[in-house]
Amino acid sequence: MAVVFLLGPGMWDSTRRAIADPTPMQVRRSIGKILKEHGHRVILMEDDPNRGGEDYIEKFDRLLRDRVTDVVLYWPPAAKMQTTYDELILLCDRRDYLKREAVRLWALHHSSVATIKGDGFKVLETGNRSRYLTAVARLGLRPLEWNDEKELAAQARLLAAEL
Repeated sequence: MAVVFLLGPGMWDSTRRAIADPTPMQVRRSIGKILKEHGHRVILMEDDPNRGGEDYIEKFDRLLRDRVTDVVLYWPPAAKMQTTYDELILLCDRRDYLKREAVRLWALHHSSVATIKGDGFKVLETGNRSRYLTAVARLGLRPLEWNDEKELAAQARLLAAEL
């Protein structure tokens, strides 16, 4: 059984997409459900209660260190990604921990948002943040690309079987 820290956006960027159901948060919960059906434990920051006096970074660290075996990034197009980018930077800052604990990193990303190959990470969405995220690819990021909701569900099932 894997312990999966499932990262990703919670809402759409209203300047780039009409707000509609399901939200990225709801999709992450659906992905989490698929992983749980295969016997894995799934951690979502939003679903874990805050502890008194704990800031966002402390919560991130506490959850990451809760026997996590795999970190999965869900990355759809036209979502608000700034917090997710921050989480990726936090992962880079914890590279020694990730390496020591053999935590695997997965990117369940839409084909229109990024190209991830080997140590290369190119963001295709506007804002060209790839120069900041290349370090994430160097952590050994395993890309799982999808083009539509059917492929996303299939990739989530394949990931669940792989874990």
